[in-house]
Amino acid sequence: MEGYFIITTENLIFEVKGVVHPRNRVIAYLRYVPSDNESSELVTNYRKIYALHEREKYLQTNYPSYLWFSKSHGRVVQSVPNDRIKSILNPMDCLINLRSHIDDVSNLGQASVNLSERLVESTGIELSNIGITGSQLIGISREDSDIDLVVYGSDVCRSFYSNMSKNIDLITGIKRYTGILLDEHVSFRWGAHESMRLILRKIEQSKILQGLFEEYHFFVRLVKIPDDLNYVYGDISFQMKGQQLVTGKILNDSDAIFTPCEYLVECYEIPNLKKLVSYRGRFTEQIIRDEFFEAQGRLEIVTNHKKEEQYMQLVLGELPTDYLIPK
Repeated sequence: MEGYFIITTENLIFEVKGVVHPRNRVIAYLRYVPSDNESSELVTNYRKIYALHEREKYLQTNYPSYLWFSKSHGRVVQSVPNDRIKSILNPMDCLINLRSHIDDVSNLGQASVNLSERLVESTGIELSNIGITGSQLIGISREDSDIDLVVYGSDVCRSFYSNMSKNIDLITGIKRYTGILLDEHVSFRWGAHESMRLILRKIEQSKILQGLFEEYHFFVRLVKIPDDLNYVYGDISFQMKGQQLVTGKILNDSDAIFTPCEYLVECYEIPNLKKLVSYRGRFTEQIIRDEFFEAQGRLEIVTNHKKEEQYMQLVLGELPTDYLIPK
């Protein structure tokens, strides 16, 4: 599921995307590659590849078998065949391991455990519903790394978000982004949109699922599980139609807190455009119901074979130039 990582037989590290996968492989995107030529069981030196196009270029040059044409997606996606999986890294196991060795972990590890426990206490969810992902899950974190948390299950996530919204300013150690730190955060997430800086700054400052805990940046990813969905791989197919700038109105933002996130919309230029969706965490909590919006992303036709319906959606976050703002 989203938040899990996969280590391949070549010691490449992929991050799982979404929770719907074909039977013989996992949809996952390259995240870390060995920084040297080691091929031993434990490779400790990795470098991170951030941009999606750079990940694809690396695979095309070195491991093209991880680029797979998905008929349902209507395009080539990054994925890991089942027989190339060496190990699967589970976020809940990571938190359990840190808690059981709390006297021996780093300051970052201790802060991550403390934040997890305080969020559980303030939101009322079970500790078994939350985990630690990102560089700590892989075992390559540094003392200046971020704390990346993940919470699973639709009902649990909605309860978590509702209570966190009420209590965030009361949780000891948590600070919202302000001042210079907010400016740096906006530059990191939205560096391609300097002309929109003021509105993006306001949006980022209002978000609940991110901030500082002690001296560490944190982000909480809320993820649905397969039981929350009413479809499997192959029930829905997509056809790409290219980049598009659109405007409209947000009709429903109830799934804006999740990764992947989703906004139901009414669009004026494209009446059949029904959704804005993104697999990138920066588009969560981005805009609220009844606001008018402007967005740029990749337009695609969606066919639900199970329901025999067709509509269009705009996918946000595949290019640095994609954005979503109130208008």
